[in-house]
Amino acid sequence: MSADYYRYLGVDLGQKRTGLAHTDLLRTIASPLETVLTSELMTRLLELINTGQYKGLVVGWPLETSGKEGKSVERVRSFINQVEKQFSGLEIHKVDERYSSEEASSIMVLSGMPKKKRQEKKRVDQIAAAIILQRFLDYNSH
Repeated sequence: MSADYYRYLGVDLGQKRTGLAHTDLLRTIASPLETVLTSELMTRLLELINTGQYKGLVVGWPLETSGKEGKSVERVRSFINQVEKQFSGLEIHKVDERYSSEEASSIMVLSGMPKKKRQEKKRVDQIAAAIILQRFLDYNSH
């Protein structure tokens, strides 16, 4: 794969489930990818990163409404440390994840998704990951 063509992975880390999203190869659009059990996340990341398509990880950083670090920060910090040890050379970026789940729910309503599908938490998780990733892309576009 050309050095100019690579993807970023977005991660919305949850206690039970983690939403994943990824960019296109030009890193302009984020799309939901999947939801995995958090207990299986490192195995899935290994599979994805070993494809050679991914150069970086964008992780939702859990801030409170006030902007202070929330209770989940230690869990996310521990995850980032684990990723850094296992995947040296992988870029890791933190992005404020405030309101990403609420925004994901609103997007599903506005898109006309049936209520039964909107109630599937795994959909919210991966859409929230895409929102976090898109925030990173929008903020860092040149």
